[in-house]
Amino acid sequence: MLHARLQLFLLGLLVSASPSLAQHTYRALIKDHHHDEPLVGVNVLIEGTDIGSTSNAEGLVIITGIPAGPQTILFSFVGFEEMRRSYVFPLDDEEHVETIILEEGHGELEEIYVAATRTSRTVADAPTRVETIAGEEIDEKISMEPANISMLLNESPGITVQQTSAVSGGAAIRIQGLDGRYTQLLKDGFPLYGGFSGGLSLLHVPPLDLAQVEIIKGPSSTLYGGDAIAGLVNLVSKQPTYDPVLSLLANATTASGFDLGGFYTGRGTKWGMTFLASGNVQQAYDPDDDNFSNLPESQRLTLNPRLYYYPAESTTLSLGITGSVEQREGGDLDVIENGIQDGRMFIEENTSSRLTSQFRLEHEIKKGANLTVKNSVSYFEREIDVPGYRFDGQQLATLTEVTFLVPGEKNDLVFGIDFRSDSFEEDPQERDALRDYTYTSTSVFLQETRDINEKLAWELGVRSEHHNVFGLFVLPKLSVLYRFNEALSTRLGGGLGYKAPTVFLEPSEERAFRAVLPLDEDIDAETSRGGSIDINYNTLLFEELALSFNQAFYFTTLQDPLVPVLANDTLSYTNANGTIRTRALETNAKFSLGDFKLFLGYVYLDAESEENGREEQLVLTPKHKTYTVFVYEQHGKSRIGLEAYYTSPQRLANGSMTDGYWVTGVMAERRFGKARFFINFENFLDTKQSNFAPVVLGDRANPRFPEIWAPMDGFIVNGGIKYTL
Repeated sequence: MLHARLQLFLLGLLVSASPSLAQHTYRALIKDHHHDEPLVGVNVLIEGTDIGSTSNAEGLVIITGIPAGPQTILFSFVGFEEMRRSYVFPLDDEEHVETIILEEGHGELEEIYVAATRTSRTVADAPTRVETIAGEEIDEKISMEPANISMLLNESPGITVQQTSAVSGGAAIRIQGLDGRYTQLLKDGFPLYGGFSGGLSLLHVPPLDLAQVEIIKGPSSTLYGGDAIAGLVNLVSKQPTYDPVLSLLANATTASGFDLGGFYTGRGTKWGMTFLASGNVQQAYDPDDDNFSNLPESQRLTLNPRLYYYPAESTTLSLGITGSVEQREGGDLDVIENGIQDGRMFIEENTSSRLTSQFRLEHEIKKGANLTVKNSVSYFEREIDVPGYRFDGQQLATLTEVTFLVPGEKNDLVFGIDFRSDSFEEDPQERDALRDYTYTSTSVFLQETRDINEKLAWELGVRSEHHNVFGLFVLPKLSVLYRFNEALSTRLGGGLGYKAPTVFLEPSEERAFRAVLPLDEDIDAETSRGGSIDINYNTLLFEELALSFNQAFYFTTLQDPLVPVLANDTLSYTNANGTIRTRALETNAKFSLGDFKLFLGYVYLDAESEENGREEQLVLTPKHKTYTVFVYEQHGKSRIGLEAYYTSPQRLANGSMTDGYWVTGVMAERRFGKARFFINFENFLDTKQSNFAPVVLGDRANPRFPEIWAPMDGFIVNGGIKYTL
């Protein structure tokens, strides 16, 4: 009898306890209040337990194994205010995805996850130093220049966007004073803008769909190939969000420029999509009244639809197509505006089109272990017409890559293989198309990121790449991170790189490829060794003033650099009998106090070429640049910013030195409901190169254009509206 009663008691106890043992699920989409963007890496924890998870690349978090009954969920993310929500489990609908909005914590330091290192580490935890432009900075630069990313990059310390043609307006990125060909420009990890297509690449990338820009200065060839000698810039696109968002922008300038763009993002359980559309029109602009355009007349249309498929929580497939067409005309205004053509006036017409596909498969094999397969095909065509000369060429470039990320308790292992091709074909124009080329390369790469202990971590990698023309290159890299304490850390890194030569370089762009000779068969690939050292200090002073400080030193040495040779009005290239050496000191400080932010930057650059025992400073490499940005922002309401940049004198090819100059600007923005109105007074001191010397030499039929070392367009006001649905 007693035994039967004991059985009944235990059965009743089990029944009464069963609700507390039930396992339940919680789903949430976590977003940033100010920008309505998903937040990656937010820690979500059931208080009083060890049950929790972190938000993924779409801002989604799913927590399973939650006991029944009342629970409090804590949301925490560095740089944002903590949030607590109370629930009673089981929920009425455990498939429902709740939207959680986090507010920025103005007194804390930011923590950002980056993709350029191919691991899931934050900026603070990555042994390779990665600088990021995100959120507010991108949004601010869109208000200042919505047509392309040139201003976004040019106003970042240590980066210069060098205009390469006074007529077409072409531009290239320079890091450490090295030509644009040594910096790799990526979009979501795809190298889409190199070689022949690089001359106009910065002008063909609208920033409306960017969530983040990642910059690595110094050798980065181990993970991304030979073009990343000076560094790389990775443009990270916004991802689909569960709450659909449509952003529209309209902008006009006093230089007769007009921009209209839109970006849509949205997703469901299985499907998602993003869509970017951008149209830009610029009338020929002549602020110095010499009857030649300082800004060419141009019309450009860019479309980028991207479709996402989620067959399972662990798998994402995406396919995107980017297409752009552009017409540019620069030169004599009588020809551009009035259609006068009598053979005594100069005009350069550029017609270009770009079509690119991007396919990506991401699959989580098991927790943290990921397989990524990606492929891109990029076609670029450009035609240039000047009096007495026509150039027409097409480039076809491809990338196929398979990468594995295998995490461990204290390390992340990345390894993969990729195949690339780059071919150029020129319309003969009644002569042999000797500048044609076909390059292919096959690579295997391996990188380990390991935490040795709480203070020390390293990143050790190597890439073996075989080029069909220039042979085998082994490209190692080592980066070390040491944390003295929570506020102070230092990084040291170094590696090797190489660059396959072509004639499509900045000096060729300046002359529209006219009288540019093909490469000789004995030309060697350029090789490099370089590295960096930096110190980071982050703290909170007086419990209110956030301070972030970085002091960095970069160095690069190029062997067999490709240098231009001008003879009898023809341009050829040869390997220099010497080296190019750059040394750069970069100082950055950021202060944040409530709604006020102050950015200070200084760059010292020593860039020299050495040939036959003779050293001289590289052209267009100022030794000193300063950066000052002051911003007052009431989040979600208004923003006003003041900028001032100084560039010291630079050496020109003829040995003369330019003047130093300041560029200043003021930008303001105000929100009214879903609309934001902005106005920007760019370069209000009206600094432009024609203030110092003529920018057009010779007669109107055969003009010569000096090297471009200062702004060409002067003081311009732009303003418009951003509207979010």
